[in-house]
Amino acid sequence: MLLSSLLSGQPKPVVDPNATPRPDYAPSWGYTTESGERVSVAGAQSIATAYRAKNIISDDVAKMPFQMVQRIGRSVEQVPPSAVTRNMAYLLQVSPNLWGWTPFHFKKASIEWLLFYGNNYIWSPIVGPRQLLILPADKTTPVFDLDGNLWYRHTFNNNSIQYIPSVEILHLMINPDATGFVGRGVITFARETFGRQLAARKTQSRFFAQGFMPAAYVQMPGELNAEARKKVRETYEEALSGSANAYRLAVFDSRITKFEAINIQLKDAQFLESIDATDRDICNFFGLSEHMLNRGKEAYNSNEQKYIEYLQGTLDSFLVPWEEAARIRWLSVEEQTNTYFRFVRESLLRMDSKARGESMAIRIQNGMMTPNEGREKDDMSAYPDGDRYYMAGNILPIGGGPNAQNP
Repeated sequence: MLLSSLLSGQPKPVVDPNATPRPDYAPSWGYTTESGERVSVAGAQSIATAYRAKNIISDDVAKMPFQMVQRIGRSVEQVPPSAVTRNMAYLLQVSPNLWGWTPFHFKKASIEWLLFYGNNYIWSPIVGPRQLLILPADKTTPVFDLDGNLWYRHTFNNNSIQYIPSVEILHLMINPDATGFVGRGVITFARETFGRQLAARKTQSRFFAQGFMPAAYVQMPGELNAEARKKVRETYEEALSGSANAYRLAVFDSRITKFEAINIQLKDAQFLESIDATDRDICNFFGLSEHMLNRGKEAYNSNEQKYIEYLQGTLDSFLVPWEEAARIRWLSVEEQTNTYFRFVRESLLRMDSKARGESMAIRIQNGMMTPNEGREKDDMSAYPDGDRYYMAGNILPIGGGPNAQNP
C-alpha cells in the first residue's frame, strides 16, 4: 500500500514562508558538540542509560490500554471495538492500521518519535478504510498557507512532497518552541551530555584496546625526520598495544637513550566519576529515578512511591496531551460533548495479589463497585446476582436512617 494513495487530493496550498515555523531537528549526521563527538539520534541510543530510559518510558506507555469512553447522563461506559465500522476503539485496542500493527507497536513508536524528535504525527486519512499511520517526524513539517490555515508538509519515500490538511493529523509534541507549533526532543537539550558520554566511552574503549599500555615518550640521539619518528612509534605500538600484549616486556636497542611512561591513572583524572555523573544527568533529562535504571536500590516502600511519582511527574506529560488531542482530532464536535479517551493508568501500578484483593474488597464493601465488576478486572466470568451493590449495615445516610427519630 502506497501512503501517497491515501491523500485526499486537495489542491496544493500556497505556503506563507514568514508564518511557517522552523523545526529544530537533529541533522542526519548529528549535532557537533564541545566534546568533539557528533551526537545523532542513533548515536544517543548507543548510550546504555539513554537506551534504557527510552525503552522504559515507551514500553510503559505502550502497555497501558487506551480506551474510548462515552458518558450518557450519569452512566459511563467503555465504547466497544467494532471491526465493521473500524471505530477508534477498534484502532486503539485491536489494530491501528491495515498492516496489522498491534496497539503496543503503535504506541511505542509514537513515544520514541516524541522523545528524540519532540514531535509525533499520526495521520488518519479520510480516503479508504479508517486507520492510524505514523508519519516520520524528520520528514514532516507544519506549514501555513496565506490564509492562515495549518497544513503538514511530508516528504514520502519516493521524494514527492505532499501537503496534508491539519484535520487529518494528530500532532503530539514535547518541549514546544516559541511558536508552539513544533516540539523539541531530548537530544536538542542533552546533546552536550550525550557528547561527553560518547567521548568518555570512546576513551575507555581505547584504553582497553591499548592493553593498558601507558602513554610514553622515547628519546633518541640525533635528529629524526618525520618518517623515522613514525617508524619508531609504529614499532613500539605494534609490540605493546592491544589487550593480547598487555604487560609484555618492552626491549629496546642502544639507539633508545631514554624511555619513560606517562602514567595518568583514570581514577586520578576522576574518569569513572565523570561517567557516573553524566549518567545521572541523562536520568534527569528523561525524568527517571536512578533506581529505575539499575543505578541504585531503595527500600521497597520507597520504590513504590517513586513509581507513583514517575507516573505523575513523567508519564502524564505524554498521556494527558495525547488524551486531549485525540478528543479534538478523532471525534466529531457532537461526540466531543460526551465522549473522550483515557489511558488506564492503574495497569501500570500493579499490586501483589494480597494488596489487590484487599483493595477490591474495600471497594465492593463500600458500594463503589459490584462483585461482577471486580471479577471482570481479573478476566473472570460474572455470576447471577453479582451486579448488586453492597455496603456495611452499620453505615447510615447523613441525617439518619429510615428509623431515625425526629427531634
